[in-house]
Amino acid sequence: MTPDPIPELSIELTQRIRLVRRDMGDLLFHFTRGAEPIWHEMRGHKWNVAETAATVLMKILQQGLRGSSKWTYGIDAVCLTEAPIQEFSSLFSLATIASEKHLRPRYEPYGVAVSKSWLFAQGGRPVIYDHPSARDKYPTDLLYRFCPYDPLNGIDYTWEREWRVQTTQLKLDPKHTLVIVPTSAEAFEIVYEHANPEVDVNADGSANGVFHTPTWLAVSLDMFGFNYGANDA
Repeated sequence: MTPDPIPELSIELTQRIRLVRRDMGDLLFHFTRGAEPIWHEMRGHKWNVAETAATVLMKILQQGLRGSSKWTYGIDAVCLTEAPIQEFSSLFSLATIASEKHLRPRYEPYGVAVSKSWLFAQGGRPVIYDHPSARDKYPTDLLYRFCPYDPLNGIDYTWEREWRVQTTQLKLDPKHTLVIVPTSAEAFEIVYEHANPEVDVNADGSANGVFHTPTWLAVSLDMFGFNYGANDA
């Protein structure tokens, strides 16, 4: 079978293009959010007992990303975005300036990033933006990638630059995962608390204390100059 023709593009030119394109990267991000508030009140004190975005992130590290069929026509899929992290930092600021709930983004600055090549190997692919009327023409095995696009009628989700992988649960590989949190203190806590203690042994076989081998690598948004503290989430 003759392969379909594709535009010629050298590896060197591809690398140079990626160096100058600030809107492109090698990572895919999945950000989470806290559950709807559940308020408890006792003796005049009121507090929210619902899961926070930080708590949800800890579950993700333990269990993986859970697939959902809410926006994928009954097919379980995990969704990520290839939008660069600096652009999402700007998006998170909407949560602090929007006065009405429906004008705030549905993401909080807690999440994970994986490489495109790793997710591609797991079956992940970019979504296909197409007119809503085209949905019925898609075969079942491609339907989970369909995303409606009709700018003439205000339907435009292309800003999400979404990728999807068809699965009920995507187990994360710490070697290919970067944990994203708002503050450096939280990043340190994730790296240290999930580290595996190992005995440091001298040349003669005697113990020389304990060192910790990190399981997860974490980075904080405040390293990018974006201050979104844990108490603001």
